[in-house]
Amino acid sequence: MDLDYYKEKLEQLQKLTKTGFWELDLRTNTIIYSNEIYNILEIDKENFNHSYENFLDIVHPEDRDRVNSFFFHSFKNVGKDSTITHKVFTKSGKLKYLEQRYQIKFDENKNPIASFGTTQDISEQEYYKQKLKEDLIKIEDHQNELEAIFNNTIDGLAIIDLNTNFLKVNKTYCDITGLTEEELLSTNCIEITAPEYREESLKSFEKFLLTNEPKPLEKICKIKDRKVEVILYPYRINENHIMVNMKDISRDKLIQEQSRLISMGEMVGNIAHQWRQPLSIITSIASSITILNNLNKLPKENLNTDMEKIMEQSRYLSDTIDDFRNFIVNATDLENISIVNTIKKSLSLVDSAIKMNKIRVVTDFQDDLIISGFQNELIQSFINIINNAKDALIQNVENSKDRLILICTKEFGNRLRVGIKDSGKGIDEEILDRIFEPYFTTKHQSFGTGIGLAMSHKFLTQRHKCTIEVNNTTFKFKDNEYKGAYFIIFFEDNLNLENLKKA
Repeated sequence: MDLDYYKEKLEQLQKLTKTGFWELDLRTNTIIYSNEIYNILEIDKENFNHSYENFLDIVHPEDRDRVNSFFFHSFKNVGKDSTITHKVFTKSGKLKYLEQRYQIKFDENKNPIASFGTTQDISEQEYYKQKLKEDLIKIEDHQNELEAIFNNTIDGLAIIDLNTNFLKVNKTYCDITGLTEEELLSTNCIEITAPEYREESLKSFEKFLLTNEPKPLEKICKIKDRKVEVILYPYRINENHIMVNMKDISRDKLIQEQSRLISMGEMVGNIAHQWRQPLSIITSIASSITILNNLNKLPKENLNTDMEKIMEQSRYLSDTIDDFRNFIVNATDLENISIVNTIKKSLSLVDSAIKMNKIRVVTDFQDDLIISGFQNELIQSFINIINNAKDALIQNVENSKDRLILICTKEFGNRLRVGIKDSGKGIDEEILDRIFEPYFTTKHQSFGTGIGLAMSHKFLTQRHKCTIEVNNTTFKFKDNEYKGAYFIIFFEDNLNLENLKKA
């Protein structure tokens, strides 16, 4: 093979690696470049003044002094390689990054007489290096953001392994459990679970590991002498780690129980009102029978009629007891229920209080929807809203003829819209967006504790995936104009939502 062959291969290799060769004669201040350096620097071979100073002119102004200083300092590196990276501006204005590797050649008196080395265009590597650095900064910022969210969220967060051992916990998790971070990291989820819930918790966790379906679990944690009711949501992070989101629901349970007891108290009052008339009828008939019997003037045909009336009133009393019993039963099973029938049951339970306060209820049930849900919770929700309207009417409307509650149902797309409006003058606009807060009492709630609407909101939005809106409205009824609160509830067709029961 001749010299031209190797020369051609060398040229190809230089292009492939973007590397050129050069030599600077320090005695004549003349630089010799290989062809690839002309390509890299984008300079004209014929018109370029091959001096060290002209090379420095190409170097980026930010790097020029550094390159010059480094070059002359390298005269001390006898027999050693020198390497420096710097930027240049090409003739076309392109910014490039170059890596210079070279040695200094000395004469017999150790005076520098020449320098020779390579120039490699590392712009592409530098671009990816800078991009990697920027990406690492972004990743670090993102990690810091996630760490801040993890540590400052209002929910308890923990990372556990496949044996439920705690690997990392946030402050809220410590606050909920009452344990320090060190104490939690030395135990596991099952150990801090109340004994009566451990088997269920373990089965639920094992099922999650098999299915990766994040289903919530309610349980009681027993730590030291303290019990706390929580709900857990597991999420798979990777093959070996799981994120657990824990919420303290002790307060929610307390509010729910208080609301239930209040509703039961109201039901007892309603039953007392509803029983008065039938009991009065039974008492009157019984007294009449006794008097006529004592006077031997009791016709046999009248006795049968009177006994039938007594039986009719007794059945009414029995039905009232059944309605009350069905309401207080804490049903945990889903059932298919009619929204319209649920509203009717709610109205029947408050019927005596409505009548006693001379309130007119007008219903317009245009459409109905069968959903999968918990009827008692919906009944309690409707009763709370109706009682809210009743209290406003009693307080704000003196003329009983103007005490109105209007309830309507209508199909709205693939949803059912339930509207409940009253003529009770409305809710103060400044507090309208707070009426669903627990214990927030308004004039509209002045006869209660302020937890009824909060529970209605929870039952409707969390348990039944409804949306609920409330605003003030004006409306006409029988040529008269009224103003009051307007509750709008949208029910979805959720018969296919299997997770509603535990949501």
